[in-house]
Amino acid sequence: MALDQFGPFAVMFEEGELDVPGYLRLLHLHTPESQIVIDRVERALSAGDPARWVAALFRDADWRPHLVGAIALLLDQGETLDRNLLWCAIDSGSWVTPQLIVAAVFVDPSFPEKARVRVDEQCPVLVPVSLTPAERHSATGPDGLLGRRAKMLASILAASASIRSLERWASDLQRDVRIEHLLKEDEWNGSDKIVASWMTNVRRAFLERGHILAPKAT
Repeated sequence: MALDQFGPFAVMFEEGELDVPGYLRLLHLHTPESQIVIDRVERALSAGDPARWVAALFRDADWRPHLVGAIALLLDQGETLDRNLLWCAIDSGSWVTPQLIVAAVFVDPSFPEKARVRVDEQCPVLVPVSLTPAERHSATGPDGLLGRRAKMLASILAASASIRSLERWASDLQRDVRIEHLLKEDEWNGSDKIVASWMTNVRRAFLERGHILAPKAT
């Protein structure tokens, strides 16, 4: 992961006044230091050419830039950045798929359609093939292909509970034998719990900044 490709966003991978690299504070968003990192993202967005740098964050195979990119999209009140970048990272089996799915709920009005398509197809994932096994483990996490599909499925169904038009659909799917089988593959990851926790924490973090996050779709 070459930091110079991220331009002004490279600071998110440094410690600075923090005791850990900034992006780590975005994983859970449950400490006051999270606001310091969100401030960094906001400043980077104002530094010029944000579309270029945010696209670079999501094009990287590593999950760490994806997390930073998700916050950038949530801060993009003018909606000038490409929302499809989130889905590209999700479809690549990103380790932070639960967080990316939550971000998609709040920034993408076409979330219901995109969620249904992926679940109907059993959540296919295309993991980058240009990485060595060691690089893949570091960049995308320890899950195998089945585990990544299960993570996407569990995340989508959990997040769908916050969208009125998807509530019944998601609830009914829980009783589908094929869906139930795939969801069991995610039990050790607990992606549904990550979705619930990150959704609560990101809403709280943005409310502290004067922004109310609400699903773009109804």
